Amino acid sequence: MASITQILTTLAWFVTIAVALPAGKAPRTVNAPSCPGANTTARVYASALYTLFPDEPQEASQPVSDFHVQYNNQTGLNIQQAVVFGKFPKEATGCAFGWAQDDAVNGVLVAGGDGLLTGRQLTGFPNVTQGVSAAAVKPFDTVGSEREFHPDFTSWDREINATYHTSGPGKITCSEDIYLIFEKAPTTNGNVFLKKTEGAGLFIEYMC
Repeated sequence: MASITQILTTLAWFVTIAVALPAGKAPRTVNAPSCPGANTTARVYASALYTLFPDEPQEASQPVSDFHVQYNNQTGLNIQQAVVFGKFPKEATGCAFGWAQDDAVNGVLVAGGDGLLTGRQLTGFPNVTQGVSAAAVKPFDTVGSEREFHPDFTSWDREINATYHTSGPGKITCSEDIYLIFEKAPTTNGNVFLKKTEGAGLFIEYMC
């Protein structure tokens, strides 16, 4: 199994590649706890992402900007992420997970192997003062498999133009703050990395 040092070195390599590319120029929806107009939707983008190492459950991570989930069934490398979204208006309904990606020139989306992920809503979130670990998140990861949703990043890194996708309507309960955890099922190899820019990132779409 890869050591934490090796994992962090790999993460640093991804970041080095990402920052070497120009920033995306696609327009970005402003985070605001307000209701959109009738028959329209609004988005709240992720405010914080925390990298989790289930095989090193006490390893606490500080917030990061980029989305990275991975599992390798040969080495046992397992990287999850917990994601924070907020604030939402109290009237919000129809909350659904989605992601936006830049065009191939300005963005970085890697979907190696099987890009099908599993997402679940957390019932709360731990104190983040000293970072967030897998062990700290576990008490809040209590929903059953019937509430899971499965965003599929497979092959979307081949897109030339900027685009977006939504997944999981009916699986996420709207609240003032929404917390999600993402993982790769330990059955097939997969690696998903999405660089956050002005036009790319994870979001929750909602209406009122």
